[in-house]
Amino acid sequence: MVPFASIIIPVYNAEKYLRRCLDSVAAQTCPDFECILVDDGSSDGSSLICDEYAANDRRFRVIHQPNAGASAARNAGLDAALAPWLLFVDADDAIAPCTLELIRQIQQENPRGLVFFAAVFEPDGLLQHPDPTALRRFSVSEIGLFCENAPFPTPWGKLLNRALVEQAGLRFDPSLRCYEDRPFMNEYLRHFSAQVPNGELLYITRPLYYYESGNETSLSKSTKNQLEPAHYQMFDRFLQDCLHVYHAPPQQLRLPVMEYLNTVLYGLYCTPPAQRRKSAALFYKSPEYARLMAFFKENRLFESRYVPLRLRWTALAVTLDQNRLTERRWFYWKFHWLCMHTVYLRWKALLQ
Repeated sequence: MVPFASIIIPVYNAEKYLRRCLDSVAAQTCPDFECILVDDGSSDGSSLICDEYAANDRRFRVIHQPNAGASAARNAGLDAALAPWLLFVDADDAIAPCTLELIRQIQQENPRGLVFFAAVFEPDGLLQHPDPTALRRFSVSEIGLFCENAPFPTPWGKLLNRALVEQAGLRFDPSLRCYEDRPFMNEYLRHFSAQVPNGELLYITRPLYYYESGNETSLSKSTKNQLEPAHYQMFDRFLQDCLHVYHAPPQQLRLPVMEYLNTVLYGLYCTPPAQRRKSAALFYKSPEYARLMAFFKENRLFESRYVPLRLRWTALAVTLDQNRLTERRWFYWKFHWLCMHTVYLRWKALLQ
């Protein structure tokens, strides 16, 4: 019998957290699932733990493969999945016991909806009993407002339709070292909006997912996220889709645009100084840069880091970006107020 959902878990050297993750899956109040563990060449005890759970619970099965990265592991899980619905979980995280029960109920009651659910950073904060009333509805055109509430680009925190994934030929890009989940979700939403006219984005506001923020080996903790053209191309693609495919009001897109700006500047910071000038010059010559600068100007979206970026003062833009998060944030705010009085209040005069 085909289960309701395939839960896909890429595993790489997650021995410290893996049992907690797998126990949370095994404890689901809705037992109608298969759990695909993709051991991506782990060198610790993760492989043995995966084999142990598969031997003791027929709902678990393991794929062992040489290390190829999280994207390749997720793709292997997609290829092996049998259920009509897909759920991604990271090996250092955990899900609430009622996760599958609640998202199944929401999906069945709202067949034209795309189900997302909240995350929490403390395991004790997970929802223990289903609460179908904790639901917010967004139209696709409200994608900007939706992104302010729900975890959009991550593979976890959502229920995905396997038929749509296969029809669209969606796969994670193994060539990307970071942000590899964003193109996948960007394209998923684009195809969802085309195949399900007037479809809804459904956000379960009670936390069903625990995100482990203390794992220092996580890719999200990496300082090697050097800026690559693929990074600003994927953010630009999403921004253009928001504007021209989903017809989202520009004033609702501040968060996606700020994430775009943060990614560019953090990528430049992570790029070695010897290569930074070349990477920045490539970005400044790109159509993505021109569209980003135009969005700020046309929509009067003020952010102090925009000014040096528009003037192509890379070093100052990167310094501001880093200082805003440290004890030197005073430097960022001084520049912010200077720009507020010299740029924002006289925008047309200075930036024509």
